[in-house]
Amino acid sequence: MLLTLSPVPLFSYSPSPVSHIFVSGELDSLIARIEKRYGNMRGLAAEFEQSYSGAGVREKRERGRLFLQRPRKMRWEYEPKPGKLFVVNNREVWFYAPEDRVATRADASKISDARFPFLFLLGQKNLRREFREIAFASQDAGASGGIRTLRLVPKRKDTGIREIFLEVTNEGQITKIRQTDEANAVSEFSLTNVRENYIAPAEAFEFKPPQGVSVRRQK
Repeated sequence: MLLTLSPVPLFSYSPSPVSHIFVSGELDSLIARIEKRYGNMRGLAAEFEQSYSGAGVREKRERGRLFLQRPRKMRWEYEPKPGKLFVVNNREVWFYAPEDRVATRADASKISDARFPFLFLLGQKNLRREFREIAFASQDAGASGGIRTLRLVPKRKDTGIREIFLEVTNEGQITKIRQTDEANAVSEFSLTNVRENYIAPAEAFEFKPPQGVSVRRQK
């Protein structure tokens, strides 16, 4: 009767560590699947949708085709064709806008761009080496539809990126990347029709300005 009628608990309650251990183990398992999937991947092709929003800037949406290849190579083709082109290789970065008849060239080691985090996808076998914090995001629904959301905080301060959110399937496939920079601008990329281990021709990651196009050097 005392147990039934007592208005207060007879024993103090402390949260069980079991739930924390379960979440930690689930996180470690998902990180391992991401690393296994992308760690030995040589190349990737996909269609993308990109959005950008920032203070005082109207939201911008674009789409196109993306090619990634190890080591540190990217090609972004924007619609409609022929549209903007963004090409990265080990030496340089090119940005070309046909309507402006101008191509911008920069040193690959000196440029920061919202598209650069995609380079960590290929050949990444140790995410914790690149990020000082990896956790399930506060908005993560817990395997809702087979998708989990991770929040990653880069270790390096010179990236200009404050945090990255990854939407990941149970198989470790990344379907969406959202990142916030130090100015609170948000860039989001969704990937569809992904072809893993796709190897693009070598010339896809080189750029030769068309005749009549002026070249601007960015320092």
